[in-house]
Formats: sequence, C-alpha cells, structure tokens
Amino acid sequence: MKKSISNRDVERIAQHAGLSTHQVREALALRGTMPAETIEQVRASALALRYTISARDRVAMAANTSVATVNRAYRPDARHLVRPDLLRRIEDEADRLGYTPDLVAQARRSHGSPIVALCVDIEQLFNPYHAQMLLYLMRTFLQRERHPVITPITSGRALPELAQSGVTSSVVLWEGRHTRHQATLLAATGRQAVLIGRHEGLPSVAPDWVSASEHLIQRALDSGYDLLHLGYFSPDHWFPGARLEGLARVLNSHFGPRPELRMWVNPEHNHAQTVSTLRQRALHQAADLFEQLAVTPGALEVRRARRGTAITEELMAELDFWVGERRQRVAVLGLSDLTARLLLHTLETERPDWVLGREVGLVGYDNIEPLLSYLQPVLTTVAYDMDALSQLVADMTLAPRSSQGPDTFEVVPTTVVDRQSL
Repeated sequence: MKKSISNRDVERIAQHAGLSTHQVREALALRGTMPAETIEQVRASALALRYTISARDRVAMAANTSVATVNRAYRPDARHLVRPDLLRRIEDEADRLGYTPDLVAQARRSHGSPIVALCVDIEQLFNPYHAQMLLYLMRTFLQRERHPVITPITSGRALPELAQSGVTSSVVLWEGRHTRHQATLLAATGRQAVLIGRHEGLPSVAPDWVSASEHLIQRALDSGYDLLHLGYFSPDHWFPGARLEGLARVLNSHFGPRPELRMWVNPEHNHAQTVSTLRQRALHQAADLFEQLAVTPGALEVRRARRGTAITEELMAELDFWVGERRQRVAVLGLSDLTARLLLHTLETERPDWVLGREVGLVGYDNIEPLLSYLQPVLTTVAYDMDALSQLVADMTLAPRSSQGPDTFEVVPTTVVDRQSL
C-alpha cells in the first residue's frame, strides 16, 4: 500500500473510476457537495489500486497542495516555509476533517517530542479526583503547546510502554507502590519525569498536607474526641507521613488530655524503614510519634490495605465497638472524599441515631464535593488549587534537567473547607 497520494496517483484513480481528476480530488477532500456514491467509488478504486488514503492526504487535496507541504505546516522547524494564506487554508481544512499530526512521526524526525505521558493507575480513571486532576493537567500542557496523552498503568505493570519510549519527552506520575521502580526505569531511559506526591528520586509536587493536618487535628482536639482513627499508613505515600507530622506538631504543643490514636499498617510494613523514610523527608516529629505508637498497645494494627466498600465495612466494625459499645466519640481522618462519602452514607443508613460531628467526626482530603453537587455538602474536606499544582508540574517537566535535582519538592497551599462534619 502506498502511504501518500501524488498528482499522478490522482490521475490513476480517476482513470480507474471513470471520473475526472477534479471529482477525485473533491471526493478525497470529503466535500459535502460530492455525492456519497462518488466518494465510495473513489474509495473502492483507490483500494483496488492499493492506495491507502490517510487524513493527511485528504487535507492536502482539500487545501489544493501536496502532502509534503502539509507536513511542513505542522513541523515547528519548517512551518515558516509555508505561505501564510496556504497555512491558514491547511489549518482550516484540517479542522474540518478532524486531522491532527502524527506526533510519534514528528518526534522521530526532529529527535524531540511534544508528547507528555500522564501515567495514572487504570483503576483510578473513574475516580472523580483523578479525572479532575487529569483535566487540569491536559489544559495546562495544551496551553504550553505540549501534547498530553493519558497512558493508563494496567495491573501488574510498572509503566506503560509509551512512557519509556523515545517519542515521549516527559512523564507525569502519581505516587504509589511502584514509584521507586518507576523512577529507576525512567532514569535508565532518560525520560524527564515529575511525581504528584513525594519521592526523593524524582522532582515532586504535592498539596501542603502538613498544614491541613495541623488545622484538622486542632479542631478534633477542641471538639474533645476520645479517639482519632488515622486510617491506613503507607510509607510509599507522602500524605500519611505528612498527616502524621501535622498531628505530632499539634500534640507536642497541646497541654490538655490526649485522645487515643489508632492506625492501620500493612503486613509487610517495616518499622525501621518507615522511621528512616520519615526522617529522610524531614518529618522528624512524625518519626518520633510513629516510634511512640509502635510501643503503645493497640495503636498500630496490622491490616492489609483495601479499597471502596471494604474500607467502609472495616471502619463500621471499628465504630460499632468504639462508639456503639464503649460510648466513645471517634474522629475518622485520612480518608479520601470518595471513601468518606461511602462511610457517611453507611452511617446515615445503618446508624441514624449517631449524630455526625458529635458521636462520629468525619473528614476527607481532596475536595471532590463541587463535583458532587447533587449531594448535600456536609463533609469537611481539604481543598487546594489544582490549576496551581498543574502549573508547577508543567514547570518541572519543561525545566532543563540541570536546573533542578531529583529531590526537588514543591508544595501547594491547602485550605480546610469546614462543613461541620468534624
């Protein structure tokens, strides 16, 4: 199959189809004035002569120019060689036909790429938070004339192939259990990467969870909760350590009675490694508090991390014991808005006599409430400027490697949105 159509090829197709070259050109350009049967006749003749008709061919025919000129129009280093009036015509016809240039081919020709791979876990694609974050990142990179491509990480894969390919200039990651391995792979392939979260081997950006945690913990102490449930702790994520740092700072300056603390840790959890990681990240008060919790009976419980309704079921079992049997007031911290919403629904359905903000306190941390406008906004949560975070990510992916080290770390200010659920 021939890859592009020349004037001679148009003549051959016209002769085979029994049409004029003008009719063939108009049919290839998908003009609305051309009958559908004529367009099909041209397609069939081209196929019989073993021609492949690409969107680029159609743009060239519609703009009355060559495929080579269309290619130049979309190459930054050659665009100036195309007459302004012809350039506008090419772009207008490309818009009409829905044509976008082959970014992979461009990258191979120029040894540089505008492609930015947004690598998100495939299970998170339907999560409102990740969907919103991807939207902001897409907008930001497009405004900077980059081409963001969502490349999901499938189960069992550390990175999609495109993220490691030479046609990709930059990679955006979210922290997780594969972050260390991902950083090693990207360093080996020379890809410039930025992490949303925290990792010493990659430039990183994250919301200021420490300050947010200080505010929420102080509110929980002022409200007199008997127990603070901190959810799952994972040393692979910045958020749990930062939350623990905020908690430790407030407790260290608090002179009244202290609530009990409870936290779940993974069965593979390594105590010494966790303390070392916290200190390496300058979360020294969190490291001290973690060491205290490790020797406090009942403070740390080994639980394998779960998602969705499984977390809700485990928490309800805990609340039934602490609130239902022991009559203690419990604040549940460290849940995403989506998980906190699931727990809130379960509480309203199964324990309607428990008053939110009195028997049970509840807070989220990624402010998806504006996306759930059909629900009553009763969940206290933490908000931050996603556009500002996206701009920081873009700055880091586009900055010269010599201007920043792998341990570069920036935080985005946070705001606690108080809706009286804590």
